[in-house]
Amino acid sequence: MRDLTNLKTFIIDSKDPKEVDDAFSLELIEGNVKKFWVHISNPCKLFSIDSKIDIEARRKNSSLYLVDQYFPMLPSEIIKKANLNQNKLSDTISASIIFNDNGSINKYEIVEAIIKPKYQLSYEDAEEIIDLEPKEEFEIVEIKNLLIKSINYRKTQGAIMFDMPSYKINIINDNIEIYNLQKTISQIIVSEAMILMGYVTSLYLFENNIATPYRTQKINCNAKDILNKYKDSDIKYSILKQYMGKSYITTKANKHETLGLTKYTQCTSPLRRYLDLIVQRQVFNKINNLQLINHNKINEIIDYSKIKQLDNNNIYKNDKLKFLSIFFMNEKKSSYKIIFIKWINNKKNIALVYFPKYSLELLIILYISIETYTNKLYKVKYNINDNNLLEFIH
Repeated sequence: MRDLTNLKTFIIDSKDPKEVDDAFSLELIEGNVKKFWVHISNPCKLFSIDSKIDIEARRKNSSLYLVDQYFPMLPSEIIKKANLNQNKLSDTISASIIFNDNGSINKYEIVEAIIKPKYQLSYEDAEEIIDLEPKEEFEIVEIKNLLIKSINYRKTQGAIMFDMPSYKINIINDNIEIYNLQKTISQIIVSEAMILMGYVTSLYLFENNIATPYRTQKINCNAKDILNKYKDSDIKYSILKQYMGKSYITTKANKHETLGLTKYTQCTSPLRRYLDLIVQRQVFNKINNLQLINHNKINEIIDYSKIKQLDNNNIYKNDKLKFLSIFFMNEKKSSYKIIFIKWINNKKNIALVYFPKYSLELLIILYISIETYTNKLYKVKYNINDNNLLEFIH
Protein backbone atom coordinates (compact mmCIF):
# COMPACT_ATOMS: atom_id res chain seq x y z
CA MET A 1 0.00 0.00 0.00
CA ARG A 2 1.53 3.32 -1.13
CA ASP A 3 0.75 6.35 1.05
CA LEU A 4 -0.03 9.21 -1.34
CA THR A 5 -1.87 11.42 1.15
CA ASN A 6 0.90 14.00 0.85
CA LEU A 7 -0.02 14.71 -2.78
CA LYS A 8 -2.29 17.62 -3.63
CA THR A 9 -5.08 15.56 -5.16
CA PHE A 10 -7.99 16.91 -7.21
CA ILE A 11 -11.43 15.50 -7.94
CA ILE A 12 -13.12 17.08 -10.97
CA ASP A 13 -16.66 15.94 -11.67
CA SER A 14 -20.23 17.09 -12.31
CA LYS A 15 -21.98 19.22 -9.68
CA ASP A 16 -23.87 16.37 -8.04
CA PRO A 17 -22.13 13.06 -8.84
CA LYS A 18 -23.60 9.81 -7.55
CA GLU A 19 -20.43 7.75 -7.98
CA VAL A 20 -17.03 9.42 -7.61
CA ASP A 21 -14.48 7.07 -9.15
CA ASP A 22 -11.46 9.15 -10.06
CA ALA A 23 -9.01 11.84 -8.99
CA PHE A 24 -5.55 12.98 -10.05
CA SER A 25 -2.39 14.63 -8.76
CA LEU A 26 0.92 16.10 -9.91
CA GLU A 27 4.14 15.09 -8.17
CA LEU A 28 7.33 17.03 -8.80
CA ILE A 29 10.53 15.00 -8.51
CA GLU A 30 13.70 17.00 -7.89
CA GLY A 31 11.88 20.07 -9.19
CA ASN A 32 12.03 19.12 -12.87
CA VAL A 33 10.43 15.72 -13.51
CA LYS A 34 6.64 15.85 -13.49
CA LYS A 35 4.91 12.64 -12.42
CA PHE A 36 1.20 12.56 -13.21
CA TRP A 37 -0.98 10.38 -10.96
CA VAL A 38 -4.43 8.98 -11.73
CA HIS A 39 -6.33 7.50 -8.79
CA ILE A 40 -9.32 5.16 -9.17
CA SER A 41 -11.57 4.15 -6.24
CA ASN A 42 -11.08 0.55 -5.16
CA PRO A 43 -14.42 -1.16 -4.36
CA CYS A 44 -13.20 -4.65 -5.32
CA LYS A 45 -11.45 -5.06 -1.97
CA LEU A 46 -14.81 -4.59 -0.19
CA PHE A 47 -16.33 -7.83 -1.54
CA SER A 48 -15.09 -10.95 -3.29
CA ILE A 49 -15.69 -12.36 -6.75
CA ASP A 50 -18.90 -14.47 -6.91
CA SER A 51 -20.19 -13.04 -3.64
CA LYS A 52 -23.86 -11.96 -3.53
CA ILE A 53 -22.83 -8.34 -4.13
CA ASP A 54 -20.61 -9.31 -7.07
CA ILE A 55 -23.22 -11.55 -8.71
CA GLU A 56 -25.88 -8.83 -8.43
CA ALA A 57 -23.48 -6.25 -9.91
CA ARG A 58 -22.74 -8.67 -12.77
CA ARG A 59 -26.48 -9.11 -13.38
CA LYS A 60 -26.98 -5.34 -13.61
CA ASN A 61 -23.77 -4.88 -15.65
CA SER A 62 -23.77 -1.12 -15.09
CA SER A 63 -25.46 1.69 -13.22
CA LEU A 64 -28.39 3.24 -15.08
CA TYR A 65 -28.51 7.01 -15.35
CA LEU A 66 -31.96 7.68 -16.78
CA VAL A 67 -33.49 11.11 -17.36
CA ASP A 68 -35.30 11.18 -14.01
CA GLN A 69 -34.06 8.04 -12.25
CA TYR A 70 -30.81 6.47 -11.08
CA PHE A 71 -30.24 2.76 -10.48
CA PRO A 72 -26.77 1.97 -9.06
CA MET A 73 -24.86 -1.17 -9.95
CA LEU A 74 -23.49 -1.55 -6.43
CA PRO A 75 -25.25 -1.24 -3.05
CA SER A 76 -25.32 2.23 -1.52
CA GLU A 77 -23.16 1.17 1.44
CA ILE A 78 -20.40 0.01 -0.93
CA ILE A 79 -20.62 3.21 -2.97
CA LYS A 80 -20.46 5.29 0.22
CA LYS A 81 -17.32 3.49 1.39
CA ALA A 82 -15.61 3.50 -2.01
CA ASN A 83 -16.56 6.99 -3.24
CA LEU A 84 -13.69 9.46 -3.35
CA ASN A 85 -14.44 12.67 -1.48
CA GLN A 86 -12.68 15.81 -0.34
CA ASN A 87 -10.62 15.24 2.85
CA LYS A 88 -11.62 11.57 2.97
CA LEU A 89 -8.98 8.85 3.26
CA SER A 90 -9.67 6.54 0.33
CA ASP A 91 -8.20 3.29 -0.98
CA THR A 92 -7.33 3.41 -4.67
CA ILE A 93 -5.60 1.70 -7.53
CA SER A 94 -3.28 4.48 -8.72
CA ALA A 95 -1.03 4.88 -11.74
CA SER A 96 1.89 7.25 -12.07
CA ILE A 97 2.99 8.40 -15.51
CA ILE A 98 6.12 10.25 -16.60
CA PHE A 99 5.84 11.71 -20.09
CA ASN A 100 8.40 12.26 -22.82
CA ASP A 101 8.63 15.79 -24.25
CA ASN A 102 6.41 14.80 -27.20
CA GLY A 103 3.55 13.62 -24.96
CA SER A 104 4.24 9.88 -25.21
CA ILE A 105 4.68 7.80 -22.07
CA ASN A 106 8.23 7.32 -20.78
CA LYS A 107 7.53 5.34 -17.60
CA TYR A 108 4.51 4.18 -15.64
CA GLU A 109 3.80 2.40 -12.38
CA ILE A 110 0.58 0.94 -10.96
CA VAL A 111 0.16 0.58 -7.19
CA GLU A 112 -2.43 0.10 -4.50
CA ALA A 113 -2.57 3.39 -2.63
CA ILE A 114 -4.30 5.55 -0.07
CA ILE A 115 -5.12 9.17 -0.96
CA LYS A 116 -6.78 12.17 0.67
CA PRO A 117 -8.19 14.54 -1.99
CA LYS A 118 -7.72 18.19 -1.12
CA TYR A 119 -10.10 19.69 -3.70
CA GLN A 120 -13.44 18.51 -5.06
CA LEU A 121 -14.24 20.74 -8.03
CA SER A 122 -17.06 20.94 -10.53
CA TYR A 123 -16.10 21.17 -14.20
CA GLU A 124 -17.04 24.85 -14.04
CA ASP A 125 -14.74 25.43 -11.04
CA ALA A 126 -11.87 23.68 -12.80
CA GLU A 127 -12.52 25.66 -15.98
CA GLU A 128 -12.17 28.90 -14.04
CA ILE A 129 -8.84 27.80 -12.53
CA ILE A 130 -7.54 26.79 -15.96
CA ASP A 131 -8.61 30.16 -17.41
CA LEU A 132 -7.18 32.31 -14.58
CA GLU A 133 -4.04 30.20 -13.95
CA PRO A 134 -3.59 31.19 -10.28
CA LYS A 135 -0.12 30.43 -8.88
CA GLU A 136 -1.67 28.66 -5.89
CA GLU A 137 -3.21 26.03 -8.16
CA PHE A 138 -0.38 25.67 -10.69
CA GLU A 139 -0.76 21.88 -10.54
CA ILE A 140 -4.03 21.89 -12.51
CA VAL A 141 -2.49 24.12 -15.19
CA GLU A 142 0.60 21.85 -15.41
CA ILE A 143 -1.65 18.78 -15.62
CA LYS A 144 -3.64 20.45 -18.41
CA ASN A 145 -0.45 21.15 -20.36
CA LEU A 146 0.77 17.55 -19.95
CA LEU A 147 -2.56 16.09 -21.05
CA ILE A 148 -2.92 18.39 -24.07
CA LYS A 149 0.53 17.15 -25.16
CA SER A 150 -0.71 13.58 -24.66
CA ILE A 151 -3.75 14.26 -26.85
CA ASN A 152 -1.57 15.78 -29.56
CA TYR A 153 0.74 12.77 -29.44
CA ARG A 154 -2.18 10.36 -29.82
CA LYS A 155 -3.28 12.35 -32.87
CA THR A 156 0.10 11.62 -34.47
CA GLN A 157 -0.66 7.94 -33.84
CA GLY A 158 -3.94 8.17 -35.76
CA ALA A 159 -6.33 9.08 -32.93
CA ILE A 160 -9.53 10.86 -33.95
CA MET A 161 -10.96 13.53 -31.66
CA PHE A 162 -14.73 13.59 -32.07
CA ASP A 163 -15.10 17.32 -31.54
CA MET A 164 -18.88 17.48 -31.65
CA PRO A 165 -21.49 18.81 -29.20
CA SER A 166 -23.86 16.49 -27.37
CA TYR A 167 -27.17 17.03 -25.62
CA LYS A 168 -28.83 16.48 -22.26
CA ILE A 169 -32.52 16.04 -21.48
CA ASN A 170 -33.51 17.86 -18.29
CA ILE A 171 -36.78 18.21 -16.43
CA ILE A 172 -37.13 21.78 -15.11
CA ASN A 173 -40.31 22.62 -13.20
CA ASP A 174 -42.08 19.69 -14.88
CA ASN A 175 -41.00 20.97 -18.32
CA ILE A 176 -38.76 18.85 -20.50
CA GLU A 177 -35.85 20.78 -22.01
CA ILE A 178 -32.97 19.78 -24.28
CA TYR A 179 -29.61 21.42 -23.67
CA ASN A 180 -26.63 21.58 -26.01
CA LEU A 181 -23.43 20.48 -24.32
CA GLN A 182 -20.07 21.68 -25.58
CA LYS A 183 -16.95 19.95 -24.28
CA THR A 184 -14.86 22.19 -22.03
CA ILE A 185 -11.11 21.98 -21.46
CA SER A 186 -11.70 20.60 -17.95
CA GLN A 187 -13.85 17.76 -19.36
CA ILE A 188 -11.30 17.08 -22.10
CA ILE A 189 -8.41 16.70 -19.64
CA VAL A 190 -10.41 14.45 -17.29
CA SER A 191 -11.32 12.29 -20.31
CA GLU A 192 -7.66 12.14 -21.37
CA ALA A 193 -6.60 11.13 -17.85
CA MET A 194 -9.10 8.25 -17.95
CA ILE A 195 -7.88 7.15 -21.40
CA LEU A 196 -4.29 7.13 -20.15
CA MET A 197 -5.28 5.09 -17.09
CA GLY A 198 -6.94 2.55 -19.36
CA TYR A 199 -3.86 2.44 -21.56
CA VAL A 200 -1.25 1.90 -18.84
CA THR A 201 -3.52 -0.66 -17.15
CA SER A 202 -3.73 -2.59 -20.43
CA LEU A 203 0.07 -2.48 -20.69
CA TYR A 204 0.42 -3.74 -17.10
CA LEU A 205 -2.00 -6.63 -17.61
CA PHE A 206 -0.52 -7.57 -21.00
CA GLU A 207 3.07 -7.50 -19.73
CA ASN A 208 2.07 -9.75 -16.82
CA ASN A 209 0.07 -12.10 -19.08
CA ILE A 210 -3.16 -11.53 -17.13
CA ALA A 211 -6.51 -12.23 -18.78
CA THR A 212 -8.55 -9.07 -19.20
CA PRO A 213 -11.37 -7.60 -21.30
CA TYR A 214 -9.46 -5.46 -23.81
CA ARG A 215 -11.31 -3.01 -26.02
CA THR A 216 -10.22 -2.96 -29.63
CA GLN A 217 -11.33 -1.04 -32.69
CA LYS A 218 -10.25 -0.54 -36.32
CA ILE A 219 -11.02 2.57 -38.34
CA ASN A 220 -11.40 0.68 -41.70
CA CYS A 221 -11.56 3.88 -43.79
CA ASN A 222 -9.58 6.99 -44.68
CA ALA A 223 -10.82 9.20 -41.86
CA LYS A 224 -8.90 12.30 -43.02
CA ASP A 225 -10.48 12.17 -46.48
CA ILE A 226 -13.99 11.85 -45.06
CA LEU A 227 -13.49 14.67 -42.54
CA ASN A 228 -11.99 16.91 -45.25
CA LYS A 229 -14.84 16.16 -47.65
CA TYR A 230 -17.43 17.17 -45.01
CA LYS A 231 -15.24 19.65 -43.12
CA ASP A 232 -17.93 22.35 -42.94
CA SER A 233 -20.75 19.97 -42.05
CA ASP A 234 -22.41 19.63 -38.65
CA ILE A 235 -22.53 15.88 -39.18
CA LYS A 236 -19.00 15.13 -40.40
CA TYR A 237 -18.32 12.90 -37.38
CA SER A 238 -21.69 11.19 -37.73
CA ILE A 239 -20.84 10.39 -41.37
CA LEU A 240 -17.39 9.15 -40.37
CA LYS A 241 -18.90 6.76 -37.83
CA GLN A 242 -20.91 5.10 -40.61
CA TYR A 243 -17.67 4.02 -42.30
CA MET A 244 -15.67 3.08 -39.20
CA GLY A 245 -15.43 -0.37 -37.70
CA LYS A 246 -17.23 -0.90 -34.41
CA SER A 247 -15.31 -1.38 -31.18
CA TYR A 248 -15.55 -4.73 -29.46
CA ILE A 249 -14.37 -6.46 -26.30
CA THR A 250 -12.06 -9.47 -26.37
CA THR A 251 -9.35 -11.12 -24.27
CA LYS A 252 -6.93 -10.62 -27.17
CA ALA A 253 -5.01 -7.34 -27.00
CA ASN A 254 -5.17 -5.39 -30.27
CA LYS A 255 -5.00 -1.77 -31.36
CA HIS A 256 -7.66 0.76 -30.51
CA GLU A 257 -7.14 2.87 -33.60
CA THR A 258 -9.64 5.65 -32.81
CA LEU A 259 -7.72 6.32 -29.58
CA GLY A 260 -4.34 5.92 -31.30
CA LEU A 261 -3.29 3.25 -28.79
CA THR A 262 -1.59 -0.13 -29.23
CA LYS A 263 -3.98 -1.65 -26.66
CA TYR A 264 -6.65 -0.43 -24.27
CA THR A 265 -8.99 -1.48 -21.50
CA GLN A 266 -11.63 0.44 -19.55
CA CYS A 267 -10.95 0.48 -15.82
CA THR A 268 -11.84 3.92 -14.50
CA SER A 269 -15.46 3.35 -13.43
CA PRO A 270 -15.48 0.28 -11.16
CA LEU A 271 -18.42 1.71 -9.20
CA ARG A 272 -20.69 1.81 -12.24
CA ARG A 273 -19.37 -0.62 -14.90
CA TYR A 274 -18.94 -4.29 -14.10
CA LEU A 275 -16.17 -4.97 -16.64
CA ASP A 276 -14.19 -2.06 -15.16
CA LEU A 277 -14.60 -3.73 -11.77
CA ILE A 278 -13.27 -7.00 -13.21
CA VAL A 279 -10.23 -5.24 -14.71
CA GLN A 280 -9.55 -3.58 -11.37
CA ARG A 281 -9.91 -6.90 -9.55
CA GLN A 282 -7.26 -8.46 -11.79
CA VAL A 283 -4.87 -5.57 -11.07
CA PHE A 284 -5.61 -5.67 -7.33
CA ASN A 285 -5.14 -9.45 -7.17
CA LYS A 286 -1.83 -9.25 -9.05
CA ILE A 287 -0.48 -6.53 -6.75
CA ASN A 288 -1.47 -8.55 -3.66
CA ASN A 289 -0.46 -11.99 -4.99
CA LEU A 290 -4.07 -13.24 -4.85
CA GLN A 291 -5.63 -15.74 -7.22
CA LEU A 292 -6.40 -14.24 -10.63
CA ILE A 293 -9.61 -14.82 -12.58
CA ASN A 294 -8.78 -17.34 -15.28
CA HIS A 295 -9.03 -16.76 -19.03
CA ASN A 296 -12.17 -18.91 -19.51
CA LYS A 297 -14.08 -17.12 -16.78
CA ILE A 298 -13.11 -13.71 -18.18
CA ASN A 299 -14.49 -14.79 -21.58
CA GLU A 300 -17.73 -15.97 -19.94
CA ILE A 301 -18.07 -12.63 -18.15
CA ILE A 302 -17.47 -10.73 -21.41
CA ASP A 303 -20.15 -12.75 -23.23
CA TYR A 304 -22.65 -12.24 -20.42
CA SER A 305 -21.83 -8.52 -20.23
CA LYS A 306 -22.53 -8.07 -23.95
CA ILE A 307 -26.04 -9.52 -23.51
CA LYS A 308 -26.76 -7.42 -20.43
CA GLN A 309 -25.46 -4.26 -22.11
CA LEU A 310 -27.91 -4.76 -24.98
CA ASP A 311 -30.69 -4.88 -22.39
CA ASN A 312 -29.40 -1.71 -20.74
CA ASN A 313 -29.08 0.03 -24.12
CA ASN A 314 -32.75 -0.74 -24.81
CA ILE A 315 -33.69 0.74 -21.43
CA TYR A 316 -31.75 3.92 -22.31
CA LYS A 317 -33.31 4.09 -25.77
CA ASN A 318 -36.87 3.69 -24.50
CA ASP A 319 -36.31 6.18 -21.69
CA LYS A 320 -34.93 8.76 -24.12
CA LEU A 321 -37.77 8.24 -26.60
CA LYS A 322 -40.37 8.61 -23.88
CA PHE A 323 -39.12 12.05 -22.91
CA LEU A 324 -38.37 13.18 -26.47
CA SER A 325 -41.94 12.26 -27.46
CA ILE A 326 -43.29 14.46 -24.69
CA PHE A 327 -40.86 17.22 -25.63
CA PHE A 328 -41.85 17.34 -29.32
CA MET A 329 -45.54 16.96 -28.50
CA ASN A 330 -45.48 19.87 -26.03
CA GLU A 331 -43.27 22.13 -28.15
CA LYS A 332 -45.79 22.16 -31.03
CA LYS A 333 -43.44 23.82 -33.52
CA SER A 334 -44.64 24.08 -37.09
CA SER A 335 -41.39 22.59 -38.40
CA TYR A 336 -37.92 21.36 -37.47
CA LYS A 337 -34.69 21.42 -39.42
CA ILE A 338 -32.96 18.06 -39.78
CA ILE A 339 -29.83 16.96 -41.61
CA PHE A 340 -30.27 13.59 -43.27
CA ILE A 341 -27.53 11.05 -42.48
CA LYS A 342 -28.76 7.78 -43.98
CA TRP A 343 -31.64 5.34 -44.32
CA ILE A 344 -31.52 2.50 -41.81
CA ASN A 345 -34.53 0.73 -43.32
CA ASN A 346 -35.91 2.40 -46.44
CA LYS A 347 -38.94 0.11 -46.69
CA LYS A 348 -40.02 0.96 -43.14
CA ASN A 349 -39.04 4.64 -43.54
CA ILE A 350 -36.54 4.46 -40.68
CA ALA A 351 -33.80 7.07 -41.02
CA LEU A 352 -30.86 8.35 -39.02
CA VAL A 353 -31.01 12.15 -38.87
CA TYR A 354 -29.49 15.07 -36.98
CA PHE A 355 -31.33 17.99 -35.37
CA PRO A 356 -28.77 20.87 -35.42
CA LYS A 357 -30.69 23.00 -32.93
CA TYR A 358 -30.46 20.32 -30.24
CA SER A 359 -27.21 18.55 -31.28
CA LEU A 360 -29.44 15.48 -31.40
CA GLU A 361 -28.69 12.44 -33.56
CA LEU A 362 -31.75 10.23 -33.69
CA LEU A 363 -33.44 7.30 -35.41
CA ILE A 364 -36.87 8.43 -36.62
CA ILE A 365 -39.65 7.34 -38.94
CA LEU A 366 -39.40 9.79 -41.83
CA TYR A 367 -42.01 10.26 -44.55
CA ILE A 368 -40.51 12.40 -47.28
CA SER A 369 -41.81 13.09 -50.78
CA ILE A 370 -38.50 13.97 -52.43
CA GLU A 371 -35.14 12.27 -52.98
CA THR A 372 -32.94 12.28 -49.89
CA TYR A 373 -29.20 12.96 -49.82
CA THR A 374 -26.67 12.62 -47.04
CA ASN A 375 -25.68 15.95 -45.47
CA LYS A 376 -28.71 17.79 -46.90
CA LEU A 377 -30.99 19.97 -44.75
CA TYR A 378 -34.74 19.29 -44.74
CA LYS A 379 -37.72 20.81 -43.01
CA VAL A 380 -40.05 18.35 -41.31
CA LYS A 381 -42.96 18.47 -38.90
CA TYR A 382 -43.60 16.24 -35.92
CA ASN A 383 -46.41 13.73 -36.26
CA ILE A 384 -47.98 12.24 -33.12
CA ASN A 385 -48.28 8.46 -33.40
CA ASP A 386 -48.12 5.26 -31.38
CA ASN A 387 -44.95 3.93 -32.96
CA ASN A 388 -41.88 3.13 -30.87
CA LEU A 389 -39.93 5.71 -32.90
CA LEU A 390 -40.64 9.40 -33.35
CA GLU A 391 -42.37 10.17 -36.64
CA PHE A 392 -41.77 13.19 -38.86
CA ILE A 393 -43.27 14.24 -42.20
CA HIS A 394 -41.67 16.41 -44.87
